[in-house]
Amino acid sequence: SIGYRYILYSTFLLGLLCILVPVVTSPDIFSYISYARIGVIYHLNPLTTLPTTISSDPVFVHLYWKNQPSAYGPTWVAISSLLQWFTLPLGVQSLLPMVLALRVFGLFTHLCSTLLIWSIVGQLQQRYGHVSAQKRLVATLAFAWNPLLLFEACVNAHNDSALLLFILLAIQFLLPASHRWRGNILATLMLVLATCLKLNAVLLMPLFFIFIWKQEHRENVPVKVPFAKTFTLLLAYAGTIILLYAPFWQNGQLLRLFQTNPTTSRNINTLAEFLGRLYNSITERLGYLPVPQNGSPAEGVAHTASIALFVMLYALLCWQAIVSKQSLKTLPDFIRWLALAWLLYCVCGTPWFWPWYTVTFFGLYALVNATGEDDLLVSGFLRLPLAPFATYLLAFSMLSIYCFYAWAPQNSFIPGLPGFQWTDLRGLWAWVIPLLALRWPLAPMPRPHYQRAVIRETQGESIASKAE
Repeated sequence: SIGYRYILYSTFLLGLLCILVPVVTSPDIFSYISYARIGVIYHLNPLTTLPTTISSDPVFVHLYWKNQPSAYGPTWVAISSLLQWFTLPLGVQSLLPMVLALRVFGLFTHLCSTLLIWSIVGQLQQRYGHVSAQKRLVATLAFAWNPLLLFEACVNAHNDSALLLFILLAIQFLLPASHRWRGNILATLMLVLATCLKLNAVLLMPLFFIFIWKQEHRENVPVKVPFAKTFTLLLAYAGTIILLYAPFWQNGQLLRLFQTNPTTSRNINTLAEFLGRLYNSITERLGYLPVPQNGSPAEGVAHTASIALFVMLYALLCWQAIVSKQSLKTLPDFIRWLALAWLLYCVCGTPWFWPWYTVTFFGLYALVNATGEDDLLVSGFLRLPLAPFATYLLAFSMLSIYCFYAWAPQNSFIPGLPGFQWTDLRGLWAWVIPLLALRWPLAPMPRPHYQRAVIRETQGESIASKAE
């Protein structure tokens, strides 16, 4: 039978093949190298120093973001600087050792995430009495062999693989154990490291603290105690982040990132981009003066509307998590809500979107798919019948986005739509293709096995307390 060793060995071989790919489809890997060299070789602050400061460095000619300091936090500064320090003996002027080091690190994080998914699924299935070796195997393999994840981890070497690893470690520490308080502290620490790697990880924190609060209530702890514990973890989370960022503060220069980051105003690979550019094309067709595609009023409106929609949905998500008695009562339920929140973020929460942003979702969905009887991502007002095949199509659509950056789509226009290139369909393509595999059940939604298990467990505790 196939076990975790086979999965790891086969994934390792696939990753090695990806490491040897002689091209990249994203210049981010060179940005990682430039920020690491700024810190290690030039002894400057990578979170406030512009790459133009090292214009004579061999990595500078490969950069796309030349006027922006590092958008990543202290966690990634530490990791990339350590890798740069290890590769220095191989030559200061050569970039190849650092490229390979980042790719090897990406493969390492992907393998660790694969092992964690295998372990977490096994423990959750045993805990909630829903043991299925086939589901465990299929979910782990679907993650480990996912071509998008391998490509982004081992070719483009994006740090989203490391982000997912910290999130999975947090879930691992939340598994039921005798030392729950220590597990909560360690999980909080992992989420601190995740947030200090990429700030978008903070989106998971409200659901995390709601989950901790509800777990303390379920253990029949007095009302004031769980809130105090949750508040303590919140202070620890915020305080640790402040301590990690403090050495890079540099009299407030750190905040300059938010003035230069394109994510604050630009749209790409999203429905917001598609709608904005389609509007510009239609108005030009009707006789209005053409406007630049980047920075147009339509782009700004679509950008704001997309974020506003996400804020509204996310607020409703958190509110439902608080008021619903059946929500976030188990760890599988918590994982399910995390997956939904991250998917909403990818769909409309970040108008500036790239395929590797979905890495975290695929890791969380692997846990969802293997620990429940149904494949729904559920949160009260949101019911998403996301079958496994839909996630396969999502991986395909994300990977195929790169095809829209070939010469032909970027240099040809759709007839009848002036200024509207074929490449402008990428945002529509990315999210419409997975919709083809969604199932819309008419029957009442089945209750997941783990929810029935926790209800029986709760009822048993109530009967026992009454008997006493």
